[in-house]
Amino acid sequence: MSRRPGLADVAREAGVSLGTASNVLNAPERVRPATREKVHAAIRKLGYGPKSLVFPADTGGEAMGPVEDESRPFLMTLGYVSIDLVARIDTMPHRSDRITSERIARHLGGPAANVAVAAAGLGEPYPLDVELATAIGRDPESLWALERLASAGVRARAIRDPFRDRLSRCMVLLESDGSRTKINEPLTLGELDLLPQLPSYPVRRPSWLHADGYHAEQLFAAAERLKSLGWRISAHDTGLPERFLGPDGLETLVSTLDVTFLSRRTAAKMLGGGLAAEHLTTAMAERLSGMDGRGDVVLTLGPDGAALFPATAEAPVRIAAPMLAIVDATGAGDCLVGTFLAQRLHDTPPEAAARVAVQAASLSTTAEGAQGRIVRFSELDAAATGARVPVKDAVR
Repeated sequence: MSRRPGLADVAREAGVSLGTASNVLNAPERVRPATREKVHAAIRKLGYGPKSLVFPADTGGEAMGPVEDESRPFLMTLGYVSIDLVARIDTMPHRSDRITSERIARHLGGPAANVAVAAAGLGEPYPLDVELATAIGRDPESLWALERLASAGVRARAIRDPFRDRLSRCMVLLESDGSRTKINEPLTLGELDLLPQLPSYPVRRPSWLHADGYHAEQLFAAAERLKSLGWRISAHDTGLPERFLGPDGLETLVSTLDVTFLSRRTAAKMLGGGLAAEHLTTAMAERLSGMDGRGDVVLTLGPDGAALFPATAEAPVRIAAPMLAIVDATGAGDCLVGTFLAQRLHDTPPEAAARVAVQAASLSTTAEGAQGRIVRFSELDAAATGARVPVKDAVR
């Protein structure tokens, strides 16, 4: 068997030094674009590196990863992908304190990426064709992220290079009781970045466009056109601009989107009340009752489960969560969103989809990292029957 090509072979093929070839992979900003292109071409020709090693700048805006499968419903997510650096600590330190973390681990994260991975990972009987439109660099972390996305069944569409040609990073301070504090670098794709990526053709299969809160506003101007083409659209509240965190913002969201996903903290800000699950559910139901022509609303309540406010029903549906030992709740809400959308694309009724999505979100908290546990429907089916996980009775 012939040996796999090494970086020295790439350098020789491209006619550059070994140091220059290394810089293309690790510090591309130091290398002239023309030289980078030579090295990229050599990598492709020789098949250097893992099979999913790709370079966003070379694709002309095409998606990278699993081949498109038009026999399956299509989900496109817009927004954030990041490198999450998770530090496990006992408790949050006081100002000026110095502490030692048990360990600091690297995980793939970002709300739009988490939603895409959860949706793709649910599996049979809800197979999907999933694509993430985002900003991806050409640094080793970006290439690692592309590999992880591809292995999870998600194509990545590089809208543009991110700031400094690398992925945004998020620091997650994870306490022993599962509490977490997150500090992230910004990633906002502008209107000029997103609009060319939005579909302009009638759908040929069930299709859904979902945005994280950082980019939800970008969908509003195109919402009517997208719906006329057969798309369903939704967003969740992570990164939602402050101007939407009030009664008027709530009305804009639910009247524009087919589904709006809100966390309990966002809902409390919009409604001007406390965080108690029963209070929020009642207050949200009262607020939505006078809104005609709205979409569905899903209110995530953390360990208290979720509440569904169907567009076609006056009474909300409360769904309890399984009783589990939480390791890390980062990305649990994103998992709920992805699982819900995967089922809705197969025409599962909203209430049934929400019940499964709550189970998936709960199971996702039993591993470290936003994508530490990708939950498959086969697991959820077992959990629903009590085979593995004790589940509280859901209440209406």
